[in-house]
Amino acid sequence: MSAVRVVLAAALLPGCAYTLGRADVQYAADLAVLPLVQPSTDTRRWYVPLHSDTAGDYLLFVDTGYTYTTCDDDFVAALGLTTRGRGSVRGELGKLPTSKAKLPTLQLGEHLVSGLTCQVRDLGATSSIDDPDEVPVAGVLGMDVLRRFVVTFDPADGTMALQPPSDGALPDAGEGVVVLKREFLFGNRSVLPLHLDGRVVWPVVDTGATDTYVDGERLGLEPSEVQANATLRGSGGTGSSVRTLVHYDIADVRLGEVAIGAVELTDRRRSGGVDGLLGLDVLGAVLAEYDWANGRARFVPVQARELPSWTSWRDAGQPAARLHAPP
Repeated sequence: MSAVRVVLAAALLPGCAYTLGRADVQYAADLAVLPLVQPSTDTRRWYVPLHSDTAGDYLLFVDTGYTYTTCDDDFVAALGLTTRGRGSVRGELGKLPTSKAKLPTLQLGEHLVSGLTCQVRDLGATSSIDDPDEVPVAGVLGMDVLRRFVVTFDPADGTMALQPPSDGALPDAGEGVVVLKREFLFGNRSVLPLHLDGRVVWPVVDTGATDTYVDGERLGLEPSEVQANATLRGSGGTGSSVRTLVHYDIADVRLGEVAIGAVELTDRRRSGGVDGLLGLDVLGAVLAEYDWANGRARFVPVQARELPSWTSWRDAGQPAARLHAPP
């Protein structure tokens, strides 16, 4: 599950620390289409293959619930990068410290992202992301990068497509179009209206969450199942916690006017003004286009297909994202 809020701490070396924020993007003329794959340790969520010119093959977890792109500490060490400055992440399971590193140029299709600072931490120990035996996880591609594009996730085709905002802008209205708002009015993450048996909530769009989470008690929902002693994985100091999970059967779930159907949602108390998390149990059933810059999304129901494993993708020789060698 994704971090809910990122809080920056004072840098240890003022004036020398790396700064999180806007990277430089050199847009290509062509649409960038990257495959979505899955490792042996996670067959429910979305990853993009990444090839580093200096460190070899990796995976990038694709998570619209991460405010900032995050790097695993082992990946940063393999690249020989220096970390500068300190920060912290407040996730589902608590607060944890981070450092920061400046990445070499990241190539997504023919788009070039340079000057990208990532937060650095041990993902395996502090999140729901595990390294599989076949390939390590480099980190998490977050909203600081994704927001710079019009992004299309197609579960039927198993792809993520990236366009410049000027080329892929969505209309203000039309079939399947809904409003996207920034979290807390100015945050990198986005919220949208989700209809639950006639009730409307505004959860964070979170492709890193397998389930959709809402405050059922606040909405007056009746529990359909109570699961005691469940292990919850997410961002925090230990990466897991044993809790009682409450579930709700919702017969009519809709993204705007797009009907998803019946979904079992999971309880999560409303915290810090965040109205829940919209996860892949809903988003995995639609082709989703996100025009973050103009505040619009468009959804089309699709039949999701089983995504290829990273191993089968590698054997097929398809293109990957690329991290250039450090200058």
